[in-house]
Amino acid sequence: MVNSFPPVLFSRPSSPPARLPAVARQNAKTVLVVEDDADLRKMLVKMLGATYTVYEATDGADALDMLGAIAPPDLIVTDVMMPNVDGFMLIRRIKAHKALCRIPIVFLTAKSSAHDVVEGINAGARHYLTKPFKLADLSAKVTKILAPAA
Repeated sequence: MVNSFPPVLFSRPSSPPARLPAVARQNAKTVLVVEDDADLRKMLVKMLGATYTVYEATDGADALDMLGAIAPPDLIVTDVMMPNVDGFMLIRRIKAHKALCRIPIVFLTAKSSAHDVVEGINAGARHYLTKPFKLADLSAKVTKILAPAA
């Protein structure tokens, strides 16, 4: 059993290192981008970083480590097909953790069948965007999710 927070997420015995955001905005909502494609991750960080504080992770395992080192983000944007820990396993672990289970999730993936979309929504994704996607579509979904409550 792992002794570091959050115990349900980690399979490694050591504490995760402190992590700094890729882009920091004072008093901004936080977004964790989880994407194994470096170019796409960089583009997402740049786009979302114009408005939000953005953390980035290279795969699900890296995201789980990060979630133990930062305050819970306001939103997670994640790929589905990644090495080590895929998006579905990442979301299952997040949804099983009391402190993280209410974080909204947006899936970005090349898996586009109706079955895949249903699986993503059933896993807990708020939105499921298939690649290639329009940045404007992602931006609109993120803005709607993170808009202040009226």
